[in-house]
Amino acid sequence: MQPDLSKTRLRAFQYLYIDGTFEFTFGGLCLLLAGFFYIQASMPESLLSTILTMSFVIITPAGAVLINRLVNRFKENITYPRTGYVAFQRPKEGLRRGIRAGFMLGLTAIIGGTVAAFITRNPQTLDWMPLLTGFVFGGVFTWIGFRSALARFFVIALLIWISGFFLTMRGIGNMPGLSLFYALSGLILLLSGALTLWQYLRHNPPSDGVINEP
Repeated sequence: MQPDLSKTRLRAFQYLYIDGTFEFTFGGLCLLLAGFFYIQASMPESLLSTILTMSFVIITPAGAVLINRLVNRFKENITYPRTGYVAFQRPKEGLRRGIRAGFMLGLTAIIGGTVAAFITRNPQTLDWMPLLTGFVFGGVFTWIGFRSALARFFVIALLIWISGFFLTMRGIGNMPGLSLFYALSGLILLLSGALTLWQYLRHNPPSDGVINEP
């Protein structure tokens, strides 16, 4: 019975990623960050650029909340009518907190590097940030891959690692490097989400059934 229970829990965990909306969420946030860093890199040093730097801690969570709401609306209209809704046990919240904690670790690294560059007036301190951020994000998606047993997350992690390494080794660091890194990461995630969604819609026609996992 225990192996069957483990398989059931694994399938329930995999259901979180069945329609590709997870990648859409993080891909959208990455594109938001790419635009933020591009604007910041394009602006000369001024009071406005300083305000923009400080607004980072507001723009990021606000964008994440908006994207998450859009994704939830999508699930309500597309996913749940096809394959139902899964209600997890409370311990599953620990897994979700782990994912959020890993992602927030990456955001903390970016915020720390941005603030350090602002304080020291030395933008060169951000030259290695694409590599560092790629390492953190790649680690998060590798962890998700192990937990979900879904191969696509290992591919995502590898591509993100390669992107961060390539940009850093090419000397495309600093704010332009971060902007390009997030743009590439966003495109990788959106492509993965689109392919996953296409397969999901292809194999799951609309249904009135509802699934509840106690």
